[in-house]
Amino acid sequence: MTKRDEAKQDYLAGMKYKEIAEKYDISLSTVKSWKSRYWSRETKAATNNKKVATKSQKVATKKEVHHAIQELDESELNDKQKAFISEYVRLANATQAYINAYGVEYNTAKTAGPRMLENVGIKNEIKRLRQTRLAELGIGVFELIDDMAKEARADIRDYANWGSDEFDAIDEESRKQYTKHKSWVALKDSDSVDSWAVKKVTVGKDGPIVELHDRARMSIS
Repeated sequence: MTKRDEAKQDYLAGMKYKEIAEKYDISLSTVKSWKSRYWSRETKAATNNKKVATKSQKVATKKEVHHAIQELDESELNDKQKAFISEYVRLANATQAYINAYGVEYNTAKTAGPRMLENVGIKNEIKRLRQTRLAELGIGVFELIDDMAKEARADIRDYANWGSDEFDAIDEESRKQYTKHKSWVALKDSDSVDSWAVKKVTVGKDGPIVELHDRARMSIS
């Protein structure tokens, strides 16, 4: 390694120009010249190469995800089984995945969902899609974070529907007609959802409140 390369290591480690000049018995102007002519250029090139490599890796990962989904679509499984696999990879919950894929009630899904995981073809597809998805997310150990991931993916729309209706009304003072909006919310029937993520459901003065186990209260009124 040359003196200039050794000085560069000290520079990258945070040593000041003056300290480098004294250490290697060179002038301060020489240190500044090395920095502007060599070190900055080399550092920038290395950064650009790293960005290019990272971008290429992301592109490759997206292609792998697309290929994995395509393989599932082309598999011999039926449409409902494919839907179950997609929902299970998304939710990590066999009961809710079965409800979403087959449109059945909870009491049926709580038995049928876990049973689906015993199917070798379905199990292999889930494993393959999970591995591809974990590569995309950069996660190496799924099982250790499974419960946390389930909470993070909990969606209030799995438990309630809401919207706004409009209707004609008459202003009492001016007697003019105008369009009035009224918001509404409807909780889904407990037999149609798996309540694993629900901590508490209450109805207050502002409407229904669904509290999930992640302690994040989601209120719709």
